[in-house]
Amino acid sequence: MDIKETVGFMGGLLTTISMVPQVWRLFKYKKAQDISMTFSVLFTVGIGFWLIYGILYSLMSVIVWNSLALVLGYGMIHAKIKWG
Repeated sequence: MDIKETVGFMGGLLTTISMVPQVWRLFKYKKAQDISMTFSVLFTVGIGFWLIYGILYSLMSVIVWNSLALVLGYGMIHAKIKWG
């Protein structure tokens, strides 16, 4: 793996795992009143576009981390609909 891909993997790792505590908290306490639906939807749609971009250009770091971020984004939307 070259240095550019390593930097991509590290950036993706850090930004994606930063979402995990928020989504974990949503499901733990079953409260989502403080989460913005607009943010959640725009964020998730944006991540979807980044995933498509990564697939089109065969960028493995973009594909891996945005796939996971997409799941987390859907989790936030689900929590907002269910408990918001």
